[in-house]
Amino acid sequence: MINEEKWRRYVLSYKIEVPQERIEEELYLVRADMKHRMVYSQMFGSETHLFPEAELAEQEDAIMEAALFEAKEPLVLKAIIAEQGIEATPEELVAEGEALAERDGSAPEMIMRFFGDDYSGLAGDVRRRKAIEWACAQ
Repeated sequence: MINEEKWRRYVLSYKIEVPQERIEEELYLVRADMKHRMVYSQMFGSETHLFPEAELAEQEDAIMEAALFEAKEPLVLKAIIAEQGIEATPEELVAEGEALAERDGSAPEMIMRFFGDDYSGLAGDVRRRKAIEWACAQ
């Protein structure tokens, strides 16, 4: 089981250069997502947001941290996978495919059709999970 908070701290503290334009793109997306959530929650009566821009301004630090995490995470994952030489074994791919089939309530054959007879389409997911587990163990 992945400790999300530990992973988040690891990514944010990892020393790697993140292009400013990538952070700005994520900042735009995080703000847009938050605005949409405010609109939907107001439409369905669960919350009222009379001054959404002011609310976003109050949360600027959290928004910036979320954008930095989103921009940085793929770079950190790629670096860990390369540095640690993380690979997905055939046994891990089969186990991941079977676990996915069980979670989705699908037959393993259906998962195989989508991800390949050897589940090779799941290799990225397996490497990602192993990299996060490795980082959280540090």
